[in-house]
Amino acid sequence: MEKYGKLGVNVGPVGRWIRLLFGLLLILYVGTDFYPASHSHSIGTYFLILASFISILVLFTLAHLFLGEWLSKKHAIWGTFIFVVPAMFLLIAPEFNPSMQLGSWLNFPQLNHPFGLSLLLYIGISFLFQWQAKYGGCEVVSIPNFLFKKNYGSYCVPLLPLDFIEKKIVDMTSGSKPSET
Repeated sequence: MEKYGKLGVNVGPVGRWIRLLFGLLLILYVGTDFYPASHSHSIGTYFLILASFISILVLFTLAHLFLGEWLSKKHAIWGTFIFVVPAMFLLIAPEFNPSMQLGSWLNFPQLNHPFGLSLLLYIGISFLFQWQAKYGGCEVVSIPNFLFKKNYGSYCVPLLPLDFIEKKIVDMTSGSKPSET
């Protein structure tokens, strides 16, 4: 086995396939929100999902564009704080306190559910981009990484322990000294 490089940038085969699985499961989860027919959505809901998805894509792309070169000179933890923490907060905080939803902050509660679906869909699609690119950093920047052909280091917080363990195993079995983390 060959060592696969820097933690937060490259990913090994196990981490890569886990990302494919997570991406497909998230996309499937979002897709099941539209079934059964008794849980149907209005055309306005579809519009809000599309608008939210595009807004999320644009926001992460602009952040990547304006902060990318700065981040390339910093430790990967900075990319994690800038990109991962806000996305995790927007996904997790509403589970504990419904007033922590974006629609509630904007005094537009109809946005809450479509935005949540859009964020999950964006992350699911991003996992597919990670799988394709063999990128092991933050999933929310994998689409901008693809667009700009640059992989800035950051950590995929939920998968970081898996990536760390896989990297150590690959480094130990390759007989070389551990690569840079």
